[in-house]
Amino acid sequence: MTLWTGLKLKSGILWFVLAVLAIAPLLPFSNFVGHPHWDYVRWVPFQDFALSRNILKDIVGNTLWFMMFGYLLHYQLNEDSRTLRTIATIIAITGGISLSTEFFQVFCHNRTASITDVICNVLGAGLGGYLAEKQRANSYGTIPSDVGMEGNGSKTIH
Repeated sequence: MTLWTGLKLKSGILWFVLAVLAIAPLLPFSNFVGHPHWDYVRWVPFQDFALSRNILKDIVGNTLWFMMFGYLLHYQLNEDSRTLRTIATIIAITGGISLSTEFFQVFCHNRTASITDVICNVLGAGLGGYLAEKQRANSYGTIPSDVGMEGNGSKTIH
């Protein structure tokens, strides 16, 4: 196996994992009924928020699930691009996936579409992308923001 073939295989596997992470929240498909349940949509974020076990499990679960998604997506996107652009792309992709998932849930029995889920998913993915960027920066030994370079090439700490 050549290096190029190995990289293509790794990239393909990562795209597959990202697709599974994006599609898994839709399961089971048997809940789909084909007619909307607009009355059950929670349009207001964190409406009926209470520190119950189910609500916290839902919020933490969505955030962690999409944190993993954002972390992996960061590595799949162009690593040479600017940090803010990469994280904005991750947030936009996750926002589209989350809105699509919640729209699908409008047509399902036993599922409730919620703006809270969209917010938690996007925040989780953004945080995952940020953590991936920080890890990448640390592994490449970039200069921290409080360290500067003098004109003669020497480092100074501000």
